[in-house]
Amino acid sequence: MQNKMCTEIRRVFLKYIVLKIIEEKPTHGYDIIKIIKLRSKGCWTPSTGSIYPILESLESNGLIQSKEIEERRKKVYSITYKGIVALEHMTQKRLELLDEMSQIINIMTEGTDSSDAGGKIGNNHSSDQ
Repeated sequence: MQNKMCTEIRRVFLKYIVLKIIEEKPTHGYDIIKIIKLRSKGCWTPSTGSIYPILESLESNGLIQSKEIEERRKKVYSITYKGIVALEHMTQKRLELLDEMSQIINIMTEGTDSSDAGGKIGNNHSSDQ
């Protein structure tokens, strides 16, 4: 269950990570996978089945563009102006989301005892009954 949850969390941030890598340097899909594996110190190696649909989505939304290199028949992706603007917005939202999630997790883990809710958890009866 924990691995599945981690996978879902990573998937949420993968579009941002892919766009950020392409902003740093035009690259192709396989290199994006290698960069993520390297930067995560081997903890995460996204599959081609998760990277290429994201690249297609980013390109169809005008955030990146591709250029096919003939000698290797590989697409090299580069960020567009629209992608730079979107990445700046995503960076701000990412920070807000991380802060919000951190606060929620702290609140939720501070009081794991049902008595913290004033005995209301699991008790749907009003005092008027």
